[in-house]
Amino acid sequence: MSNKALIFIFLAILTLTACGQNRNTAFTQNENIPIANESKKVMETPKDLKENECKICDFDFANYKGELKKEEIDGLLLALNDEYLATAIYEQVNKDFANPRPFINIVQAEMKHADTLKALFVNYKLNVPENPWLGNAPKYTSVAEACKAGVDAEIVNRDLYTKLFKSTTREDILTVYRALQRASEENHLPAFERCGGGKGNR
Repeated sequence: MSNKALIFIFLAILTLTACGQNRNTAFTQNENIPIANESKKVMETPKDLKENECKICDFDFANYKGELKKEEIDGLLLALNDEYLATAIYEQVNKDFANPRPFINIVQAEMKHADTLKALFVNYKLNVPENPWLGNAPKYTSVAEACKAGVDAEIVNRDLYTKLFKSTTREDILTVYRALQRASEENHLPAFERCGGGKGNR
C-alpha cells in the first residue's frame, strides 16, 4: 500500500475522532446531560437483533486479482453495508421529521465512516458499490421511535465490528474498524440512548 493511502486513512481516522469529541461536547452543552458514565455502560445485544441484511455482499471473488482473502473482503462489505444502512435510515428520519437531533449530526458522521471504508476498497483494488439502502430504509412514526431503533442499530454495528476484528490481521483495516466501532459505541449510542429515553427532540 502506498504512503499516500496510509496518510489518507490516518487523516480520516483523526477526523472521525475529532468529530466524535465535538459531537459529545455539543450534546452535553445543549442538553445539560452528563454523559461521562454512559459511554462505559456494558450493553448486551438484544436477543431478537441479528446482523443486518447485506445488499452489497454478492462479490465475485474468483475474478478478484488483489491481495485480500475472501474473509477480508466479506468483512469490508459487511462493514460498508452497515454504514450505508445507517446513513439511509438517518437520512430518512431527517427527511420525515425536519432534521431532528441527534440524527442531523450523526448522519454526517455515518457518511464519513462510509468514505473511510471506501478508501480501503480503493487501496485494495475493490470496486466500491453504490448505497442500495437509499430510498429503501425503514420509516418510523416518531423521532422517539427512531431513536430507540437507533440504539438497537448502533449495538448491532458495535458487535459487528467485534466479529470483523477476527477477519483480518492487516493493521490498516483493523485501525479503521476500531475507530468506527469506537464512534458507534462512545458517540452514537449514548446520543440515541438519551433521545430514546425521552430526552431528545420530538
